[in-house]
Amino acid sequence: MTYQPDSNVRWIVQHYSATPIERDFTAADIDAMHRQRGFRKIGYHYFIRKNGEVETGRDLSQPGRFETGAHSQGENGASVGICLEGGATRAAPYVGVDNRTPAQIKAQVALIRELLVRFPNAKVEGHRDMPGSATQCPGYDAAAWWASVARNAPTARPAPVVAQKPDQSERQSWLVRILELLTSLIKGKRT
Repeated sequence: MTYQPDSNVRWIVQHYSATPIERDFTAADIDAMHRQRGFRKIGYHYFIRKNGEVETGRDLSQPGRFETGAHSQGENGASVGICLEGGATRAAPYVGVDNRTPAQIKAQVALIRELLVRFPNAKVEGHRDMPGSATQCPGYDAAAWWASVARNAPTARPAPVVAQKPDQSERQSWLVRILELLTSLIKGKRT
């Protein structure tokens, strides 16, 4: 295993698995495919299934460093790879398409936002937009998609002010003041 410092990360690269959307695949399936191709293990750091479940691949668990991926030749030591299940159909297995499910997109957005906290200078790109790549992956313009997501993100609202319940001594103090006020009002009306 080779690790790089977090400061190396310049890209969060979006991929598809190039598997038919009509079948279900897991990170374990992709790991087996990658091993058959001679990889040590799955090349991606994350795999997002059609149901939105996020499965881990390459190691990102150690603060300050990440395991080098095997997902974007030439940029593996400077990128984190996210792969989404699908990207192809049985009818056209060699034509890359954007067939992400709503659950995948929701998980993808949340994961990218989380990664940008750790890697604030990273750019979100598609595999096809990486230097030297010749692929259709991920089947859509990931940079433009992310720019749209970021542009349309709801602005942070200030946290609501929650009135704290007074403690016992504060309640007693208020009760004493109210009783004193009532007493003085009653006495004032008698005179």
